Amino acid sequence: MYTREQMKQYLQNRLEKGWTMQETDADHVCIVTPYAAAEVIFHPLDIVEMQITNSADQENCFYLHFQLDEEAHAVELMDEMLRTLKQMQNRQVFRVLLTCTSALTTSYFAAELNRAASDLKLKYHFDAVPLPEIYEKGFDYDAILIAPQAGYAYDRIHSVFLSRIVLKIPASVYGQYSTGGIFELLMEAISKKKDIGPEALPNVLRSVFDNPYRILSVCLINHQNEYRIGYRIYDHGKKTLDKEVIKPSVSLQDIDDLIGYVLVRHKKIDAIGLAVPGIAHRGVLFHKYDWSVESQNIGNRLSDKYGLPVILSNDVNAVAMGYFAVHEKCENMVFHFQPRGFLQPGAGIILNSHLHRGYKSAAGEVGDLIEAVVENGKQKTQTPEGILEIVGKAMLSYISILAPEKIVYYCDLLPDPEVLRTWLRQYVTEDYIPSIIHVTHIKEYMVPGAMIHALEVLGKDPEAYIREHEEQTN
Repeated sequence: MYTREQMKQYLQNRLEKGWTMQETDADHVCIVTPYAAAEVIFHPLDIVEMQITNSADQENCFYLHFQLDEEAHAVELMDEMLRTLKQMQNRQVFRVLLTCTSALTTSYFAAELNRAASDLKLKYHFDAVPLPEIYEKGFDYDAILIAPQAGYAYDRIHSVFLSRIVLKIPASVYGQYSTGGIFELLMEAISKKKDIGPEALPNVLRSVFDNPYRILSVCLINHQNEYRIGYRIYDHGKKTLDKEVIKPSVSLQDIDDLIGYVLVRHKKIDAIGLAVPGIAHRGVLFHKYDWSVESQNIGNRLSDKYGLPVILSNDVNAVAMGYFAVHEKCENMVFHFQPRGFLQPGAGIILNSHLHRGYKSAAGEVGDLIEAVVENGKQKTQTPEGILEIVGKAMLSYISILAPEKIVYYCDLLPDPEVLRTWLRQYVTEDYIPSIIHVTHIKEYMVPGAMIHALEVLGKDPEAYIREHEEQTN
């Protein structure tokens, strides 16, 4: 078995220039760099915890835990932590994107700003793109500055990049290429942004009251180029643990590690609700687009390993169930998930207050439909105008076939529901357009949704579920 002392030596041998490794005690090692710190904490039962904290704002940028056993697996996770730690140096620089109609003048201005930032030793970096590329590139930057000649696009750009600083450059600053004026503008905006408190999130489940189970709910979330595995323990319907793994990439082994870690430290779990991308049917995961293996017997394999019912859900279905449980103000609704850069959306469908799974649990897999009705669809995922056609046609199909009372959706490039309503009015009279709601924090619905699905299965007959699982695996 690989030991903690071997882990410490491995880390010591891979320190970069300017890094130092400090051993607080036998159970705690810290790698300190000028821009971030990585901690490795050894717990009883051979549990290892790793995390990286950004020095600038103390943000947790990497977090995982696993049970120390095989050398190859431990080395793989240490290498991933060290790669992430090295990449943190780039995150210390405040990245600013300038845009105008052609990017000719803004490219010159960006070069001047980079020279000035270097001379003043300010941690800023500036780039420039023409206006049509802003929606493709802008999410990689902390702030977007719009030249006066492109000021007409401010409202649309600001509505898309709600989590970024978006500013119009004053004509007086732009006309003189005033680098000092830009720095003052940015510093003031950064100061104001820090004063804004976090968005209020739902934390009450209206549909889930006291129940006889202790359920571990685990969800894989790909959100804004970062992978998170959110997990909670619901004890008789009450949330008693709420944490997440944060990694630049993710695998099924990471989910396995997490479940093993939780079950070692938290006893008497009755079942595991697991929500992941793909078609989840009878413990088997099918995925058309992203997974390298066509089908994976995830639920059944984990059930065999841990001796517990592992109830598999599609991630979008879990969001739909969670949203419905939190709000519970209609009987029929659709949740539409449109990840940035992907042509194939997914939908979670609630009909008569129950999730509609359809034949082989494939209801809501609308990617094939979108490819059939949207020309040059992949290109259209990069702009608000293109994504409006994709999401609009998907919603048109929901309205025409299902007539839901509410459509809830996630889409970075299309945060204003009124834009969708305007598009839909071309085809549907106002009276038949349902309530349309945009959401951003899908974890807050997906994690309870996976738990609710587990409750549905367990509430019918837990012993029957286990018998069915044994029949499938024998």
